[in-house]
Amino acid sequence: MKKIFYQIMGLCGILSMATACNEDPEYFTLENQPDEMHIVASTDKLVLDRGKEDEKAITFTWDAASSPISETDLVTYSLRLYATANKSANSTEFYELDTDLGKSFTHDELNAIIGTWVLPGQEVKVTAQVLSTVHNENKYVKPASSTVEFTVSGYEKYPTYIYIRMTDVEGHVATERLRQRNMGSGIYEGTFDVVPCTYHFTTVAGADYPAYGNDGDGEHLIYLNDGEITEFTNTEEGRRTFIVDTNRGYNDCRMIEILELPISETMYMVGNGCSVGWDLNKSDGLFKIEDARNPHLYSWTGQFNAGGEIKICLGGPSWGEDPFFFAPEYDADPMTNHKLDRYRLQNDGGDVKWKPSVSGRYKFTFCLDMKDMHTEFVPAN
Repeated sequence: MKKIFYQIMGLCGILSMATACNEDPEYFTLENQPDEMHIVASTDKLVLDRGKEDEKAITFTWDAASSPISETDLVTYSLRLYATANKSANSTEFYELDTDLGKSFTHDELNAIIGTWVLPGQEVKVTAQVLSTVHNENKYVKPASSTVEFTVSGYEKYPTYIYIRMTDVEGHVATERLRQRNMGSGIYEGTFDVVPCTYHFTTVAGADYPAYGNDGDGEHLIYLNDGEITEFTNTEEGRRTFIVDTNRGYNDCRMIEILELPISETMYMVGNGCSVGWDLNKSDGLFKIEDARNPHLYSWTGQFNAGGEIKICLGGPSWGEDPFFFAPEYDADPMTNHKLDRYRLQNDGGDVKWKPSVSGRYKFTFCLDMKDMHTEFVPAN
């Protein structure tokens, strides 16, 4: 037994020497650490409100924790939220808080979290967990934990549709629906005929609220659950496209007269001046609307060939009987000539094509805003 004991002690000595040489830290854990922090929430139940999205919804505070090794050790904190009944599936990452003894969430921030866990309006019990980390160079202290529970229900931030309610000078009211081009984007779009009128937006068909009114500058929106709605004003007449962006940092409404295409949103690049070649309606030549905020911008990105010719097919099956976008003049260089005329038939002005002066990968963009029609031609990665 003594021989075995000395062999073990010898091995421990060797390991100790190796540890010292490599300067590995000495690990130390304190079991059953008491909760010094006692985290509390400013409320134990709340209903989130879209109209108060920038306001604080809940605040967590806690007492300072101490190090069991040295009172001079730095102690930092981190906090996370998780669904009490399903912690493994529904949990945030830890928010690193340095030495702060509190953390707040706005209505918008908290709604964005629980919106991935439950449906709008559905209550969920949430646990807030704060950890304290002791920073000691020589010994490891297991982070201490403190938790508090609260119940919360959220709102639908981006409904599938919103509705414009227009009142003309004679008091007649008309309602039209705007949809999201990209679901979940919060950017809504609708094209319809308008007359001089005042207007605002609602989020529920046939209901007065919730609503988006004019924030006072004629462009930006304010979200309202009740109260007086300040109207937007339109003085134009004809077919117009409304783009409403309800995202933070935008919250704006724009009205644009967009040149409508013979076949909705259908433009194809053709010609030996690009990689598509002279095949009509090839899928790899299709122009795209890349930005939901700008449905008047159509772009094609691909390989261009210097000295070749290109024009833009608008989805028809034949060369001579269907409209195209033609160049503003023969052999116009898209790099330098950005003039854009309305589409037309070939017989109405000739087969006038663009001729790129460069080869390489470029992005060719057509702006179909009737007040500012032009093209852009820029290098692309």
